Amino acid sequence: MSAKEKLEQMVQQAIACHTPRRLSLSLEQAAALASLAGEVAQEYEVAIVFSLVDAVGQQRYFFSMDNALLVSHKLAQEKAWTAVALRMATHELARQVQPGTALYGLQHEEGICCLGGGLPCWSQGRLLGGIGISGGSVEQDIAIAREALARFSQAHFSLTPCQ
Repeated sequence: MSAKEKLEQMVQQAIACHTPRRLSLSLEQAAALASLAGEVAQEYEVAIVFSLVDAVGQQRYFFSMDNALLVSHKLAQEKAWTAVALRMATHELARQVQPGTALYGLQHEEGICCLGGGLPCWSQGRLLGGIGISGGSVEQDIAIAREALARFSQAHFSLTPCQ
């Protein structure tokens, strides 16, 4: 590697160190993620409610498909909030609140949702927020949430449910 190439590499590394990392999804990115979740839900033929909260649990984006269950409005937001509050997928939490496990009893706390369909949204090791999908079976909600993140990652930037 030439001296000029080494210098260029050092400059690029310095720039990367000082480039601010994403702190949250922009409104445009949130809308794109929501749209993808809606597309996946249509493929599953499930009327969902979608909620996206930021890294401190504040609702950032929300929509309800026609004919979505009324209870899904509350559950979607609670799933998104729980995923951020505990930094874990809600279906993983469901396993950890069973009798005899470390988090048993947490399921009784207000706002905590232990039904699958809530995923934290991580990018480059930083929590950007969480999504909650409600409307289908637990398995469908999980699958729709995962597929929406996967499609968003392909079209925009990596957004994963784990750190």
